[in-house]
Order: sequence, then structure tokens, then C-alpha cells
Amino acid sequence: MPRNDIGVGAIRSTSLIVLLLFVCGQFAGGKGVDFQVDWSLFRGAGDSSRVEFFYAIPIFTEHGVQFEFEARDSGLVAEFSVRFEMEGEEGFQKDATIYKRVSAGSTLVDEAQAKRAIVDGFSLQVPPGKYRFRMAVAKPVLAGDTGCFAEAGSIEDSLDVPDFSQGLAMSLLQLAAGVAFDTVTGGFSVVPNPMRCYGSAGLGTVYFYFEGYNLEPEADSFEVSAALLSRSSEPETLVSAEPSARSKSGSEVSATLGMSVAGLEPGEYLLGVEILDRGRNETVGRHAVFRVAGEEEPAQVTPYRLEMSELERRHHDRLEYVATRNELDYYNALSDSGREAYLAWFWSRHNLAEFARRMETAEARFKTARTSGVKTDRGRIYVKYGEPDEVEHRVLEVHTRPREYWHYYNLGYVFVFIDLRGDSNFRLAYTDSPDEPRTGLERYLTPEEEEMFH
Repeated sequence: MPRNDIGVGAIRSTSLIVLLLFVCGQFAGGKGVDFQVDWSLFRGAGDSSRVEFFYAIPIFTEHGVQFEFEARDSGLVAEFSVRFEMEGEEGFQKDATIYKRVSAGSTLVDEAQAKRAIVDGFSLQVPPGKYRFRMAVAKPVLAGDTGCFAEAGSIEDSLDVPDFSQGLAMSLLQLAAGVAFDTVTGGFSVVPNPMRCYGSAGLGTVYFYFEGYNLEPEADSFEVSAALLSRSSEPETLVSAEPSARSKSGSEVSATLGMSVAGLEPGEYLLGVEILDRGRNETVGRHAVFRVAGEEEPAQVTPYRLEMSELERRHHDRLEYVATRNELDYYNALSDSGREAYLAWFWSRHNLAEFARRMETAEARFKTARTSGVKTDRGRIYVKYGEPDEVEHRVLEVHTRPREYWHYYNLGYVFVFIDLRGDSNFRLAYTDSPDEPRTGLERYLTPEEEEMFH
């Protein structure tokens, strides 16, 4: 029986990426990108089976943001690729690379939504048998003048693909975050939940989809039973749904249902679903493991909370002094609550105490009658690069303006500042730092300086 399934429809379209709010889960991976993989098995065309893989990649983890967002004409975007390889015992091999692009919006990291994840997937037809697969996420990097993708996290696992053509059979249960019904067509869309985690943030119901095969075609209905059980050597039924009759035509059936997890303690549970073929009076069933989140688990936004001293609070939002252009564009595109979360993540990777100290020092040391110290060129460079290893002061001939040479020997940079107006506001005229654009004041360098620094 065909279905309109986002888990499959999105899989077959490289343009669709679903953003979901997930609330818990330990993500596998570990080389830089955390993500989770899940799969479902269904009967395919002919003698083959259909394997549907789903993956979830959170935008943010406790270690920070997982993708670099860049400013494009279409807005802020991040790119990544997914490499998939699968091998079977009978010589089956399949590999593919999927390239994805994610757009950032003003609600991307709102405080209540800082656990947003990218959810997508793909499917393939395989013969029944035992398989191993490997899925890797790669991020774009710049190698010289050439861009490429470097692997940043991978997952390997095995799966047994059954033969659904023999006897009464049932697909694996596909756990979902939600189901949307179309009252016009009668179809429905299933939003996968690769984390298999429920319990808060709107995910209070375990939705699931399944298919049944080889039922007695003469009977006009079948029966479905479902229960939530403890995960133990002898599972105990905790919540059960009354068996319900479903109409059918033919020997293949499908259904989607949901069961509330209200009242369940945090932990792992089993979802059990059983089909009764009324024509044969036979049953077949499947189990799936899922998690219920505790109150403390959804609050993984806590790593983004920033404890600050009064001095640090005074300067913590002045990212323009240390952030890259892309980081600053991303920050400026966020909502107020999103900026709070981003600031906390940003300062988890930078030394806020040292930054605040530099801001105070620059203000006191370089301020002039008309300009705040941190807004002068020397103040900005001091905040960004710290105390120079050496400062040369030069007051030359009458017709040559005073200047300072700042040397950062460990970095290999030099900065030339010139007092153009005689007001002690030294302007940056030249630097060999690749992080600084041309100043437009290079014409004030003397021939000696041009020979020295060019």
C-alpha cells in the first residue's frame, strides 16, 4: 500500500531537509560532528527489501555549533556532505555521497529551540541478508586555494534484512516525531525521529508506522495491538492500547499510530506492536526501543548559559573585536534569545576574562579627546592580538608624522601606526597580517618603510 512519507519523499529529493526540535539523546560519532542514525526495513520491489536510513545532526551540541554558517546572497548557509557505504555477505556493495545545504534563520537558536537538528535520509533496495554499513559526515575545508570536504564524524553498524516474501510478515517499526494526515488524499506524512527520544518539548507521543505482508486477501480487516513495555529480561506491560480493527483490501496493509508516554519515568522502554491476520487467525509482531527524557536532559542548552563578572558583562557582546566576518554576520542575524545562546557558546571557545581585560586596557591606554580607546586602530589591534612583543616609537623629521611599529614575533606580523592629524590618534597604515584588509593609508609610508615592510 503506497504512502506519502516524508521519510521517503525527502529521501528521494535532495532539496528537502527537515528541521526538528529534539530533546535528548547521546549522539554517536566523535571526530567533530555528533549525529545519530536509524533505519527501517520494508518489502521492496520483486524479491528485494527496502532499507530506509535516517540521520539527525543537531545544529548545536554541548561542545558548540557544529557548522560554520557563511553569508551568501540567499542568506546564511552551512554546507556538509554525507558519505554512505554498505556491504553484504553475498558481494553486494553500495556507496554514495550526498551534498546538503542548510539555511540559518532568526529563530535558529532561540533559547527554547537551541536543540534544533537537521533530519534527513535516503533509501535503497537490497536482497535479504546480512549487511554492514558506514555513514560519515564531512564538512567543507579550504586546502590551499581549493575547497574540499573533510570527514568529521562517522558511524558503523550492521543489520539483518529479512525476506518479507515468505509467510505472514511485518516490517520494522519506524518511530516518528509526528504524523500529518491529508484529509483530501487520505495519505499521510511521517517525520522520522532517528534519536528515538520522547517525553518533552512537544514529543509526548510515540508515533510509529509499519507495514504487514502476505495477509489472507479474502478477509476485509485485520487487527492491531500496541503496548509500551519495560525494557528488561521479562518485559512488563506498562501501557496498552485496546486492539483495533482496520479495514483492508488485498494482502498488504499499513498503518500509523501513536501512544502517549505521559507518566513514564525517564529511561529506555520497548514499543510492541502486533498484527492479527483474521483470515488465518495468525499473529506477527515487532519491538522497537525508545527513550523517555528526564527533566534534566532537555536542558542541554545549559552549556550556553554564561556566568560573568561585572567587568565581563560590560564587554561580552562586543564580538566585532574578535569574531570572524562570518561569525559576526551569523550573530547579527539571530533573535535576542538566539544571540544570548550564541554568545555563551562563543565565549566557551574564547577567553572572556582576557578579552574584558584587553578592552579595559585599550580604553585607558589609547583614548583621545575625541575617540574612545577601543575604537582607535591601536585599541582594536591590541584587543584582537594582545600585547605586542615590541613597540618602536619614531618621531622623525619635521615633515614626517610620528609613528609606531608594533611587532608580534610569534605571529610574524608587524603593524605600522601613524599619527596623521597630530591628535595622538595613530591610524593603522600598514600590516602584513592576512586577517586585516588594506587600510588605504599605505601612501603615508616612507620609502624606507616600504623597503622594510614590503
